[in-house]
Amino acid sequence: MRRVLTTVRAGLAAGACVLLAGRAAGQNAAVLSQLNSDPTVKGTEQSKSYRVLFDAFLELDDPPFAVGDDFNLRTIHPGMNQWSLVSDWAESGRHLADAINKCRDRNILGLPYGVDEVDSVYRQAGLVAAIAVDGDLHRNEFRYLMSVDVMSAYAAAEIYRRLEAEQVAEALELAVSFNWVLRQLCDRQFYAEKWHSIQLLIDALANLRDILYSYRESITADQFSELSRYDLPALRPGRGRLLIPEGDRNIAEALLEEVFDNQSQADPEKFARAFAWLQAKDAPLTRFGAARRWRMIAGVHGSLDKSKETLELIYDDWWRRWRVEEYDPILDTQTQFERTNPVRYAAVIYSMQNIEAVFGVRNQLIAAVNGSAVAAGLAAYSKTYGVYPDDKEKLYGQFVRRLISDIDPFDEEYGPLRYRLLSERDSIDTLAGRLWVEAGQCILYARGQDHDDDRAAEHTDDGAAGDIVFWPPIRALSREQGLIE
Repeated sequence: MRRVLTTVRAGLAAGACVLLAGRAAGQNAAVLSQLNSDPTVKGTEQSKSYRVLFDAFLELDDPPFAVGDDFNLRTIHPGMNQWSLVSDWAESGRHLADAINKCRDRNILGLPYGVDEVDSVYRQAGLVAAIAVDGDLHRNEFRYLMSVDVMSAYAAAEIYRRLEAEQVAEALELAVSFNWVLRQLCDRQFYAEKWHSIQLLIDALANLRDILYSYRESITADQFSELSRYDLPALRPGRGRLLIPEGDRNIAEALLEEVFDNQSQADPEKFARAFAWLQAKDAPLTRFGAARRWRMIAGVHGSLDKSKETLELIYDDWWRRWRVEEYDPILDTQTQFERTNPVRYAAVIYSMQNIEAVFGVRNQLIAAVNGSAVAAGLAAYSKTYGVYPDDKEKLYGQFVRRLISDIDPFDEEYGPLRYRLLSERDSIDTLAGRLWVEAGQCILYARGQDHDDDRAAEHTDDGAAGDIVFWPPIRALSREQGLIE
């Protein structure tokens, strides 16, 4: 009889595991279906870029150096050590440049979420957005971003190679096309994807300004104007165009479904399994204490319905803040995320990604796009008249589209970017050291994150201290004056 009971219990336990696994698999499939129904994924093949890019990427030779901190789109330029190796690599991969240019006529990346949603050749190469790895909704790995880093390094190398070969029009075409590819990536659904892609686009725009300054003698006024009036404004990173990341919300909803019982009450053991690991992943020795804490929290936690309602309130609040005018009074109030009870709705807090940081990096991108457009307009004006304007308003109409481009997102009144024509030599302090700008030159900049106008006395790339200088480009000046290689 004891053996029979043991066998029955084992069978029931196994059956329960199968049911739970089936339930989890069903939830994961539902999440993938929801993600892949989004307009940034669903579309005609002619509207998607990922196959064109990935097929060309798979044929690209390995770069001469591993892409990382020392070799990337920020560090590549013709004056670098072993430029000839980099240039040869770029030339050998011209098929990838052709693919990037082809994507200029497409609207979305279109890469499906889920390993099994793409062709096997992409899976083998890691060109996937893996959701719920090993069935665990905590594990989402956007492995394809590593290939984007390599493509970014390649694009930078090939743009500079073409400029050095006096193929100016071809270089500018590739720069514009790759900016558009990165802009497509900025509309991906997850915080991690959006953050990574926005940073890459900010860096690519810094490269473009470096090019416009360093090769200004070879670029025509019409080419500068095309960039300032059409190509750069088309990136449109503002409130109504750059999408808020919603994929993390879908994952959070599915996670909540997993840790509540059939009566919509928190299950202590499921809470301990799901959230103790998450809380202690950076300090594994604390996991047992965390498990006890999560069992206790389960006893006082809100119901599944209330938890999902809280999650919806948090995202609805973020959505409103994403869309309102800069410096609207609502932005000074406490967010719904901050107001959420950290114990009664602990599962909500731990199941979701706090996306508030992307609000700030979006402003950096708006400033970078606008600053690059106005910088190109300044270069066009200088090319046409031989001097920089004494008043930036002289750019409007012929060289700059004012209402689209000349806006500083760090100005509390949403005013124009700041501009000075120098009557005498002036300095800009940077993290690399002090730079000098000569009389007769100009300085174009945005206020930094403190919203103060520091007259570009100090520059940081993100505006965390001082201002953000767009023209003359800091990277080009730093190389000219020997502060960086």
